[in-house]
Amino acid sequence: MDRLKDINIFSFQVFVLVYESLNSLSVAQTLNVPASKISRCLNSLRHALDDPLFYRKQYGFEPSEMATRIYPEMKKILELAGQACTVDMDDNNRLKQELTIACPTGLCVRLSRSLQEHAQKHDQHFTFIVKPINHHVDNEIQHGNVDVAISFESSNSEGVKSEFVTKGTGLYLAGGHDHPIWQRSPQPQLAEIIDYPFIVADCPAFNDRIDPLEVYANDIDRSLEVEVKVSGLTELTDQLDNSSSLTFVGQKYAAEFLSRMSDLKVRRLPQDQFDLLHQRMGVPSYFLLSPPRGRNLPEWLLPAISEFVVNTVVLPEAGEEE
Repeated sequence: MDRLKDINIFSFQVFVLVYESLNSLSVAQTLNVPASKISRCLNSLRHALDDPLFYRKQYGFEPSEMATRIYPEMKKILELAGQACTVDMDDNNRLKQELTIACPTGLCVRLSRSLQEHAQKHDQHFTFIVKPINHHVDNEIQHGNVDVAISFESSNSEGVKSEFVTKGTGLYLAGGHDHPIWQRSPQPQLAEIIDYPFIVADCPAFNDRIDPLEVYANDIDRSLEVEVKVSGLTELTDQLDNSSSLTFVGQKYAAEFLSRMSDLKVRRLPQDQFDLLHQRMGVPSYFLLSPPRGRNLPEWLLPAISEFVVNTVVLPEAGEEE
């Protein structure tokens, strides 16, 4: 070990990541450092251990026998160092951490409360930061700025793991309490909805380019007047208040949030209209994006988020209470 006395912990991290990915460029992107810094770290380790560690091949690296032998020890050292740097015990000797969750705006409602309840069941304390997802979430996960994301699409980026959760099966129409749409028919119909201005609740990777209702209107040779596109529930509420516009929300708790506003009314879109709306674009799919090695996430976190998503976007089975 004397040969490693001048090697810093960052070089150990570089070695472990290169061993696991066999790609120095992806490691540089993950750590947000120049590729030259990765090369210098590897060269320092090679000199200290008197071993090439990795052989360059056409499509990446191949580890040497020594690299394979020392990888478990390097990994263990890195994990112990990470624990020493991140542990902060409160008076009750419980782990305190901040976890950042990025998700579509409609899923922000109740998410942190639900996760706090799960943490309490495991006698743990976390500060959950829930924020709207954006188009750069892969990069945020790779750089450690986001711990978990709920996305409408999977990811092919290195350093990001994708897991399919479910498909949305329900949709809710929202508008002013005195909007004429509520008097036209007992159940909202798409052909009637497009008679009025529409507010698009912008969801990256789903309807940010064109909304399913725009596609439906075009298919029947009608035009949809998109009044505005919004990205938050507060802005959506402001736009709906005292206007003739309508909007869709696809998450149960977001619909409940809007329905609690005295000036707004919310009704679920009938199943036949839901199927008609999504016959060309397809229903929204939900994926969990996270670091491949979990980055010290609690074991219960991903299953808890998946459960929350299913409870929020999947309609109850027939006979169950909605």
